[in-house]
Order: sequence, then structure tokens, then C-alpha cells
Amino acid sequence: MKLSKVDKSLTDKLWQKSVVVSLGGDPEYFVANSRGKILNADAFFPGKDEPVMVKSRSQDKSKVFFDGIQAEMAFAHNTCREYVADNIRYCWDIILRRIPKGHKIVLRPSAKIQRKVLEAADPEARRFGCAPDFNAYTQSVNTPEMDASRHPFRYAGGHMHLGVANMQYQPPHDRYVRMATTADGHLKIIKFLDLMVSIPTLLLDNSPAAKRRRSKYGKAGCFRPTPYGIEYRTPSCWWLKSPMTVSIIYGLARLAWMIVGEGFEADFVKALKVDEDTIRGCIDESDDKTVKGIWDKMRPYVALTGVPTNNPLHIGSFRTTASEYPLDNYKGFKRKKLRGTAVYALAAFEYMLKNGLHSIIDKDIKREWGLDGGIPYHNGLMTGAYNRLVREHDFQKFQEDFLTNFFK
Repeated sequence: MKLSKVDKSLTDKLWQKSVVVSLGGDPEYFVANSRGKILNADAFFPGKDEPVMVKSRSQDKSKVFFDGIQAEMAFAHNTCREYVADNIRYCWDIILRRIPKGHKIVLRPSAKIQRKVLEAADPEARRFGCAPDFNAYTQSVNTPEMDASRHPFRYAGGHMHLGVANMQYQPPHDRYVRMATTADGHLKIIKFLDLMVSIPTLLLDNSPAAKRRRSKYGKAGCFRPTPYGIEYRTPSCWWLKSPMTVSIIYGLARLAWMIVGEGFEADFVKALKVDEDTIRGCIDESDDKTVKGIWDKMRPYVALTGVPTNNPLHIGSFRTTASEYPLDNYKGFKRKKLRGTAVYALAAFEYMLKNGLHSIIDKDIKREWGLDGGIPYHNGLMTGAYNRLVREHDFQKFQEDFLTNFFK
């Protein structure tokens, strides 16, 4: 779908809107030896009752600990995605220092664990978490029936925390507090996060390991209520791979928070002509064909929502070496002037959807997060994609074709 086909009565309401949101999370990951064998995380980290405390850009400290066979980082909340990425970087620095040379971090949604590894683990690590989570669609507890002592797989969630940054919001912003603290508000925001976060990113997280996880954990609508808002539990740990993916997923989550808080979620869904059964079904079934169809209709609405500094997929979110921006009031661009000078964040995202995360992102966590002795040069999609792609001929050709069609 092209920009010219959007319902402008809706996009005009969403244009240039922004909101402050508390962003946090407690994602999980695996540790493996040099042969790729997944090991017990309790060999390297303490339990959650006595975690490793890590500095942060926030007032609170982040925490690192084992949680089952997996390890977990509970990074400090912040309202700035750049600070959130810094908090995660500080965690990775400590984590990588604690695992032996030759070992590695495995960011895989699910992994098969050898029986002898399970049997040698701390008793706390041999069971699945006991705290329940909930399904926003069925309004019931999620209860996967598995015997942890016999089930050979373990699952790494990318749990996201969202909440109001100031619980003293006054009218009309007090509706954000109601969204964060009431059952009805929780159901609305979780279902909309499925649309705004899980639909656009499913194609980046649809490996066999991701599909296996969704069969047990991380189904559509999976969440826990918190004192400050919600924990969204549908995504896996894939977004820990790069500051760019942190920028994407939290930028989309903040858009969802703003749209629901402002009361436009029903209008948004109506404009896309999609129902919640379809959204829920294609996430649970890892149905990439249906997801592509929904995203094709969503793309221009996302591109025209909010402000570029808050929305990594905004049509105005780009870096350029030219002295003039190639846009003309967001109605088009000069094709020849664009070549080799600019990288649009939205085009970079589409390039990853087509070619995979690692068409842009380094597979080595140390290099990607600037922990290999170099200087971190990006904390977000716009700058990171520009540095990686501005001189890449294949991407520039892809971007020209994509934007030519998108602006028609």
C-alpha cells in the first residue's frame, strides 16, 4: 500500500504526536561452549535473589542472574531508547566478562538441552517458572503442560516492560494511567502491541526455533500486569542482537502505547480492515503470508505516525550526507539526488525483512554492541543503518525502488 492511499483523517490525528513511556525488560538468553552446546547458566551467574548488579544510565541498577537453564538481564527502565540501549550494553559487557573464553551468547528463541546438562543444573534451574502469565484474548492463565524434568527444550523470551513514567498524569493524560492500571486498559494495549510490534517483526523472528517457542510460550496476547503497567511476553529474545533492533521494537511499542492512550486504536484497526482473530491467528501459527499482507497495509500508517525521533520507521527518519533533504513535504523524492547520500530507516527495515537481520547486523555480539575494544557508533536504527548501508550499492538500488513505489 502506498502513502497516497492512507485515510488522511486518521494520519492527520497521529502526525507529530508523541508520549513519554517508561521502557524496560527482562529478556533471556543462552550460554554455549565453543562447540555450541548449551550450558547451565547457573555455572556463570547467581540466582535472582542475589543478582549481579550492573550500572546503568538510569537511577536504578540493572541485574543479571540465571533463570532456569537460561540467563536473564533485567535492565534498568528509562524513557529514552538510547539510554535503554546503553543499559543493555552495560549488561552485555558484564555478561561477556563472566563467561569463559571460547564460550558464547546464544540468542535463540528455543534450544534443545542435553539430558546430562539438565540433570547437573541447580534444582532451581530444572523447573519452569512458576509465576503465571495471561492471555489477553481468552482472559485466562496460560498453562503449558510440560514436565520440566522430561521436556528437552528451553525457551528464551524477550519480555518487554511498558508503563507510565509519571503516575500523577493529569487530564487528559490521565487516560494513560487508566490504561496502565486497569484490566480493561491492559487488554487493549496488549492486543494492540500484537498488531504494532509482533506483526511487523514476526518476519525477523520466524525461524524453526521461534516457531517452536510459539507452540509453548510467546503466543499472541501473552502478558503479565505490573504495578506500573504491563509486561509484554509475546516476543522472543531476538531483539537483543543489536542496538538497532532495540530501537525498532521499543519504538513500535511506544507508538502502540501512544495510539491506545490517545484512543485511536479502533480507528487504526478499522483503517487496516483486519480483525483480532486474524492478528492472533497469524502470530500463533507463524503465518508469514498473512503477516506480510497486514504489514503491507500498516506500513504507510506507521510511517506517518508520531515524530521521527520517536518512531524508527517514520518516513522522516533518515540520515543523509546531502546538504538538502530529498523529501518534498513527504510527498516524494528526487531519485537521482537520493542515490548514495541517504538511508531511510524504513527502507533499511524493509531490507532486513527481505534479506534477514544479518544483512545489516553483525552476528558477533561484541562487535555489534561495540564491546570489542572499538567505540560504539550507533544506538538506533537510523544512525546504525546509515553507517552500514550508505555505500552499499545493492541497498541503494533496493531503497530507490522501494521509495519510488511507496511515494507513488
